Amino acid sequence: MKPAARRYTFAFTGFMMCYSGLVLGVPFLDRAFELSSPVRLLLALAPVVPALFALREFVIFLRAADEVQARIQSEAILITAGVVAFASFAWGFVEGWMEVPDLSFIWILPAMVAVWGCALPFVTRRYR
Repeated sequence: MKPAARRYTFAFTGFMMCYSGLVLGVPFLDRAFELSSPVRLLLALAPVVPALFALREFVIFLRAADEVQARIQSEAILITAGVVAFASFAWGFVEGWMEVPDLSFIWILPAMVAVWGCALPFVTRRYR
C-alpha cells in the first residue's frame, strides 16, 4: 500500500470511528440528561465534525493520487452526484403528488457513499 493510501486509511478509519461513537453516544446523552436547546443543537451537529475531517482526508488522498486514479475517483464522484441529485429531485416530486414517506436529508450523505461505492468498480473497469 502506498504511503498516501496508508495515511488515508488510518486517518479515515479514525474519523469514522469517532463519527460512529458520536452517532451512538449523542442520543444516549440526550436521554440521560435534561439538556438545553443550544447544547442539544451542538450535540446534534457533533457527528458532522469528524465527517468533515474524513472528507478533508479524502481530498488530501485524491490530490496525492496519480492522474488515472484521480480521474477514476472524480468520474465516480460525478456519477454519484448526478444519481443522488436526480433521485432526490424525483423523490421530491413523488412526495408532492403521492402519499409516500418523507425522507430526511440525513440520508443524502449515506446515499452518496453507497452510490459512489457502486459506481467506482464500473468506472475503474473502463480504465483497465
